[in-house]
Amino acid sequence: MDQMSPNNFDLELQGLHARSVGRLLATEVFDKDAFDALRSHLCEKAELLKSEHVVSKQILDCLLSAVQVIQSRAEYLPEARDHVAMADEFFMLLGQIVIGEGCNDRRPGVPRVR
Repeated sequence: MDQMSPNNFDLELQGLHARSVGRLLATEVFDKDAFDALRSHLCEKAELLKSEHVVSKQILDCLLSAVQVIQSRAEYLPEARDHVAMADEFFMLLGQIVIGEGCNDRRPGVPRVR
């Protein structure tokens, strides 16, 4: 039986993106729990993507739009400003996916050798 590719369209990811990024864009409400859930799901995807040579546009859009909306709203929305470091976490996750790593592949204080 063929298993689904982690690059197939992901309805759960779509919902998590809407509850975090979409909500922040539409209502100016920063929901940290929603962004945490989005990041957690994307970390799970990153593990599955380690052996893939391509990454879906849906995943790339989720990561980049999370970075952009958090940074842009942090300029005037206190809740987003308080969690602006999350933008860096999403951007770092994008970089990790690009080089075939997952969220658990980096340990603070341990040099990375490629």
